[in-house]
Amino acid sequence: MLMMRLDRTDKKGWSSLHDELVAFGQESGLFSDIKVRRHGKQMSDPFQLQVKVRSGSYANIMDVGYGVSQSLPILVDVRSERQCVFLLQQPEVHLHPRSQAGLAELFVESFRKNRNRFLIETHSDYIIDRIRILVRKQTIRAADVSILYFEPMGNSVKIHNIGMDGDGNLRGTPDGYRDFFVRETDRLLGFE
Repeated sequence: MLMMRLDRTDKKGWSSLHDELVAFGQESGLFSDIKVRRHGKQMSDPFQLQVKVRSGSYANIMDVGYGVSQSLPILVDVRSERQCVFLLQQPEVHLHPRSQAGLAELFVESFRKNRNRFLIETHSDYIIDRIRILVRKQTIRAADVSILYFEPMGNSVKIHNIGMDGDGNLRGTPDGYRDFFVRETDRLLGFE
């Protein structure tokens, strides 16, 4: 609704939002353009959000990957110029790895530009790894990032605060952290 209202009442606001969404869509590989298709001239008339995907033609947002429609509200909200705290639960769901990493870039940029804060519950190594890369590139300071690892222990959970150095290396990881991935890599390489 916000995008439709901007398109109809604030061309400058829509143009700015459109350009930011397209930049993210192209960088993340989700879409190359987005537009509001009107089905009438009144504000109350129906409309469609359409995205241009790999085929080069526009498609209703409901007819492309579920990740596009799920991430679009996040993409619109985090560009807010007011300082906010965002609580996000698995924003990576339905997104391919490149888009997950792109979300991390978007969150860091929102933090840098508007001082927005994020509390993100994720299972995505791509989000964490991209933030580690951005720390290494000095786009964000390690002191501005906190990773909490929840380790199941019987009927309870132990919470570990994992630190990071200026090169993006994790510090204070508990025994067993990422063991699954190490075992899988060993198996893939034939080191079972």
